[in-house]
Amino acid sequence: MAQSVAKPETGHSLTLGGRVRKLFGAAGTIRRQKAIFVVSTFVPMITLFIIIRVIPIGWVLSLAFTNFNLRRPKLFRFMGFENFARLLKDPVFSISFKNTMEFVLISVPVVLILGLVFALLINRKLKLEGLYQTLFFLPFILSSVPATIIWKWIYAPGKWGLANYLLESIGLDRVGWLTDPQIALLAVIVVYVWKNVGYYVVIFLVGLKNIPEEIREAAMVDGATRWQAIRYVDLPLIRSVMLFALVMATIAAFAVFTIVYVMSQGTDASAGVEISVLAMQMYQEGFTYSNMGYASAIAAILFVISCLAVIVQFRFFGREQ
Repeated sequence: MAQSVAKPETGHSLTLGGRVRKLFGAAGTIRRQKAIFVVSTFVPMITLFIIIRVIPIGWVLSLAFTNFNLRRPKLFRFMGFENFARLLKDPVFSISFKNTMEFVLISVPVVLILGLVFALLINRKLKLEGLYQTLFFLPFILSSVPATIIWKWIYAPGKWGLANYLLESIGLDRVGWLTDPQIALLAVIVVYVWKNVGYYVVIFLVGLKNIPEEIREAAMVDGATRWQAIRYVDLPLIRSVMLFALVMATIAAFAVFTIVYVMSQGTDASAGVEISVLAMQMYQEGFTYSNMGYASAIAAILFVISCLAVIVQFRFFGREQ
């Protein structure tokens, strides 16, 4: 009788153990499937990122310590910090560095302020809001080369340039927009702002559209004016969008090249020195003079400065994110 009682208990314990093993086996299968999904999704992306981003950056930084020349590749040798020491004595680098910093310090605030102002104006429930967005965004999607060529015609010297024609029509003297060192860089900044402000208008509009209208209405009910609603409701709530726009504008301004390059080409354009920036000098040293080692040193300086600028921005403007 004891044996007949023991058999059902043994059978019951085996059934329970099988259920437990089956449960843990299913959990393990799910974990394996999740692991396979994560690996199959992210490993190719990370690998591609390393191939097209990390490795080229590392290669350029390593070339900065060599004398690599495209015309004399067999004379390749390690030079230490000689390229960086040469930069300190290079007058063209000094001008390019100064112009780059001036370009960033002027263009970034201007393009962000204008973008924010236009976004706030468009966000006031205008009838043709879509048309205004298109008009602002159109210069950004235009190819940089033909757009800059149009501006070269506007800035052209003599009676052929539209800007000088308008100045003469109101009795003012002609201006050397791209040849006068005092205003040449500012003329380039005007083109850059015109070309890129529409992008930031759209970025700020996206942030403003995501603010619930009930919050603004509550502020108005409490007696807030339109400006107070913008200052204490809209701007704090799009702080993360503003930080994103600031970082993107800073990186783009440090890397400006096409507009400067096109503006410096041709007999009726700038000689290039007065509007030279680091990206422009890097291109000339690397692809015009074949000094890839020296060009890589300039790229390394530009990379470090850009990274430091972004870190400072996150440090001071991203505290409350």
